[in-house]
Amino acid sequence: MTTFDWCRHCGNHGPMTEEHLPPRAAGNQSPITMYDEQGGALTVLRSFERGHTIPSLCEAHNNKASQRGLPEAYALWRNDTIGHLQEAAAAFHHVSGQPHNDLFFIAAREGGAFMLPMEHGTKLGSEHITNLNPGKIVRQVLGMMLAVQDTRYLLDAQPRLATAYHSDEPTSIEPFALHVALADSGLCYFRNVVRSVSVGLTGQGTSSTEFWAVSFPPFLIFLTSGPTAPIEATRIDHWLEYPVGRAFTKRDRKVRYPIADPRELLVAKLYQARLTLEEMGG
Repeated sequence: MTTFDWCRHCGNHGPMTEEHLPPRAAGNQSPITMYDEQGGALTVLRSFERGHTIPSLCEAHNNKASQRGLPEAYALWRNDTIGHLQEAAAAFHHVSGQPHNDLFFIAAREGGAFMLPMEHGTKLGSEHITNLNPGKIVRQVLGMMLAVQDTRYLLDAQPRLATAYHSDEPTSIEPFALHVALADSGLCYFRNVVRSVSVGLTGQGTSSTEFWAVSFPPFLIFLTSGPTAPIEATRIDHWLEYPVGRAFTKRDRKVRYPIADPRELLVAKLYQARLTLEEMGG
């Protein structure tokens, strides 16, 4: 299916192709229905027979990601993370007796998010190392964030983002940043900028953050206009310092991702929407 619009990766007008988001290689191949909230009621936005897609890229740029190996690198990262999550969920179930999936609803005892440590590229139960490629992973993440946009703001007003996505060499998107938390909040995304405002209890220290977000389980991903995410999350934009042909160093394979704190308003809202859809059979 093609439609006439503008490409989210180059800005050119013309026929757009359907891009799988998240990538087909990352399990996005099954029927799915997307809903929209209008006047407090959920309405069917669109149904997909072979995975969720968006008509967002011209043909050249839809194929280019695969030619660079970005979707495959993202899929390996996702599979690796899910493997660690499954091991952690089994341990959580053994200790607590609670269902495995309740791992996503725990928080740190001292407050804040529960941090899950893992070592990327370590096949569980052996010493075999898979050559995960952080430069490709983070470029796929950035490309997906650009692809879901409804406006040209990030493409036209922030050209450094598209430039970093297209570059195969070490690069940066500062002052923008990319952050990741872990959540089972269903497939959803914000197609425009969202503003998070924090106000101190005394009325002092008010701060605001502009962010863009996608929820592609198990990842809840944020692009922010500054260094701070709207919830506790791990920054990954420094992975852009890796050229696309280089695998993780031994030091950088060790990461800690927070389980998105279910007490956060944004996280709670995402889970509420997911549960509502499940009750509707969506």
